[in-house]
Amino acid sequence: MGVHRLLFPVLGIFCLFFMDLGAGAALAGEGLIAKVGEVEVSEFDLALTVQRKMPMQVSFHGKIAPEKVEEIRQGALDELISQAYQVNWAREQKLSVAEQELAEAIKPLLGRYSSEQAMREAVGERVYRDFRTLMFRQLLAEKARGLAVDSKVAVDEAQVRGYYEENQARYFRPRQFRASHILIKVDPSASAEEREARRQKAAELLEQARNGEDFYNLAYHNSDDRSRYVGGDLGYFHEGQVVPEFEEVILAMEPGQVSDLVRTRFGFHIIRLVEVNEPRQLSFDEVGDRIRERLEKEQREGLLEAWMTELRERYPLERLDGAAPAQE
Repeated sequence: MGVHRLLFPVLGIFCLFFMDLGAGAALAGEGLIAKVGEVEVSEFDLALTVQRKMPMQVSFHGKIAPEKVEEIRQGALDELISQAYQVNWAREQKLSVAEQELAEAIKPLLGRYSSEQAMREAVGERVYRDFRTLMFRQLLAEKARGLAVDSKVAVDEAQVRGYYEENQARYFRPRQFRASHILIKVDPSASAEEREARRQKAAELLEQARNGEDFYNLAYHNSDDRSRYVGGDLGYFHEGQVVPEFEEVILAMEPGQVSDLVRTRFGFHIIRLVEVNEPRQLSFDEVGDRIRERLEKEQREGLLEAWMTELRERYPLERLDGAAPAQE
């Protein structure tokens, strides 16, 4: 398993350094909050993991409820404790992370720094050391999961086909449509005169569409729906996924036709039906890969939970922040 799977969640961690290098230095080396076996979890580890989990807008504007902050903090702590269990196991198995692997994982996080050494000098020795240790443990835990869980996931063709045969109803596709529309929005509080003006605008656009003007351009320049940016394209949908007034018209149309004005609670629509796919049973060849992914995911989750149960029994958890260990 490559380190690249790790990079996306870790990218957010480093924004803490970009925002306030001093804050990172203040946290480095601060108190421990948990110990799992021989692996310690520090306030620094928690602060960086919380920062990574925070929505981006929160980082810059600080708009988040205290309960949400606590929820994120608890999720980050649970993640770090799980990781610590896995690192203990990795050490027992004598797994290791090569210096080059660690350097490659850190490289995308350098940001404005020209090199790892430049970053080290800018953030200080303690921040650099603790950040590097956190990165090392994430890589080591990933290797542990690869060996203990991922390598044992095995779903054969017979299992995939058996699941398909037993669950064919899941893979029956109802009638499917593809359509584009132009929406002239009408405010619910609009006066009768305002509604009539909106209707007249929609009627003019309908006439242009039926006279052969490009529907994409008409939607792009006139529609009040965000689908305007793709020429009014609504993509594929099936029966029951759109408002009744819209669906009633669609069911009576043929591909290529443009509807009369359709009034819904949103306003006036002009609909162009693009494609109709009749209901049918999807074949095994069409859904086999999706089924395999589903079964592998379920198997992986089961193996992971069984492994984590074993690790919780093997390594003692000590909470050093005064909180009692969570009940498993």
